[in-house]
Amino acid sequence: MTILGTALGMVFYLLQVVSGESGYAQNGDFEDAELDDYSFSCYSQLEVDGPQHLLSCAFEDPDVNSTNLEFEICEGLLEVKCLNFSKLQETYFIKTKKFLLIGDSTICVKLGGKHITCQKLNIVKRVKPEAPFDVKVIYREEANEFVVTFNTSHLQKKYVKDLLHEVVYRLEKNENDWMHVNISSTKLTLLQRKLQPNAMYEIKVRSIPNTNYFEGFWSEWSPSSHFRTPENNSELSLLYGLVSLTIRRLWNNCARNQKR
Repeated sequence: MTILGTALGMVFYLLQVVSGESGYAQNGDFEDAELDDYSFSCYSQLEVDGPQHLLSCAFEDPDVNSTNLEFEICEGLLEVKCLNFSKLQETYFIKTKKFLLIGDSTICVKLGGKHITCQKLNIVKRVKPEAPFDVKVIYREEANEFVVTFNTSHLQKKYVKDLLHEVVYRLEKNENDWMHVNISSTKLTLLQRKLQPNAMYEIKVRSIPNTNYFEGFWSEWSPSSHFRTPENNSELSLLYGLVSLTIRRLWNNCARNQKR
């Protein structure tokens, strides 16, 4: 009996080893997955392609092995209960016109059809606008000012039309010394007297939703634009003023002499 019991024990042990090496330890995979940090963040971009909206998600830990992981969104959808995300490198995304844009949705990370972690979010509270573009700076010599203009695709959108823009500019030689201006329009005036003469400046813009209903995050920065301020012409302005004053006095004296 002792020999038989020992033999059965060895057979049972070998079966456990073989089954584990053959890939049947799926419960173990789930246990390992539960030990990892699968927290993630998402943002939405509305009307990126006509009526279609984009929702993008990514793990907060860039070292997560996402090879077999899937994302799924349920609730807050039109006509369907759930939709699956596509994947591009480390980003999961879905582009559709089926977002209801009212109420919460549930987004879950899945492994082998099992939910590992889920998160409720409201798509209209996670809006990240598209980056501004076409930043231009025009110098108005007669007014001694620079007019900054830029464009945004949100001017033609049905949703998220109202944005707050952050314009930042700096001397190129001062890497971290940015000046910040917040505006709601796409035009800004910079006074020449507040800028250094004969200097090269860099300027760029980003945007964020500016309504009570649509909220979210700052967009990416626009491509930078550069402009140069003119040389200080205060001495020329003084000379011009003196010449003008002299001419006016001579003219007045000539007019008095003619009346006599």
